[in-house]
Amino acid sequence: MTLALVAVLLAAGIAAPHVVDLRHVPAGTASLLWGAALGLRAACGVLVAGGLVLLLPTTAVFRALTHWCWHTALPLLATHLGLDGHRLGDAVVLLPAALLGVSVISISWGVLRAARAVRRALRRHELGRGPHDSVLVAGREVVLLAAGLSHPQVVVSTGALATLDDEELAAALAHERGHIARRHRWVLLYGELCRALGVFLPGGRRATHELAFHLERDADAWALRRRHDPLALAGAICKAGRGSAPTPARIHLAGSAGTRERVDELIHGPPPRGLRLTLARAGAAASVALLLSLIVALPLAAASVASAATLAVPHC
Repeated sequence: MTLALVAVLLAAGIAAPHVVDLRHVPAGTASLLWGAALGLRAACGVLVAGGLVLLLPTTAVFRALTHWCWHTALPLLATHLGLDGHRLGDAVVLLPAALLGVSVISISWGVLRAARAVRRALRRHELGRGPHDSVLVAGREVVLLAAGLSHPQVVVSTGALATLDDEELAAALAHERGHIARRHRWVLLYGELCRALGVFLPGGRRATHELAFHLERDADAWALRRRHDPLALAGAICKAGRGSAPTPARIHLAGSAGTRERVDELIHGPPPRGLRLTLARAGAAASVALLLSLIVALPLAAASVASAATLAVPHC
């Protein structure tokens, strides 16, 4: 009963942001919901891999299959295919954990490569210091972004200086400083790692995409709290056009999608506070509580199962 309840809660926490429209919920709450859903996806991936490693070898079916004398029962197949029950059991048990490891390494390597590429690009195109201690780079396009992982910097292109008026430039620079102040790069990195750990579940790419969108909204709100004109920020976003996909090492002013929704919110004002916000906050609190409970419970459960399991079974 307890496992069934945990499974239902996990499914509800993962699915909730996918089925509820969060684009009219304040950015901080929406980001928290998507972040918790990604964390629960990662917990599911760890549960699947850990369950196979710790629990599957203790089942009667597993012992029957892996300790069946293949060379006696199916001598031709065993000879030509190299069948061995023990190797088969090892593959079944360890393959999901290996896939998780490969997925995490792949994501981590991609982030490191992106960070190095950003550093090289800045060194190649940097012209000096720009307004508000930003890094000025050459280029006709309107480029404003927060670049870097360990030491992030606001980057502005000469094209942005030529195209944006003073209010638009100030609001756009504040938006990028908001990304740095709110440590959005680490939130994006967390989302990518959770997507890697939850590789067995569909919808991970959409979840990280939505998280990035709401982080853009959060940076917009941060700039507006510094008394910048929302219409000026909307104008800068429109002039920046469609940005590249956000990564932990590079967050572009225009993001990769959702530009129209962000501009509409800046023009018409933030969403009203009401029942939708109350429900969203309650859902976010419940999802975070479930995630924290799993983080505490999983190591304890793994240690208990590992100490109780008897994995040594005589060879056939």
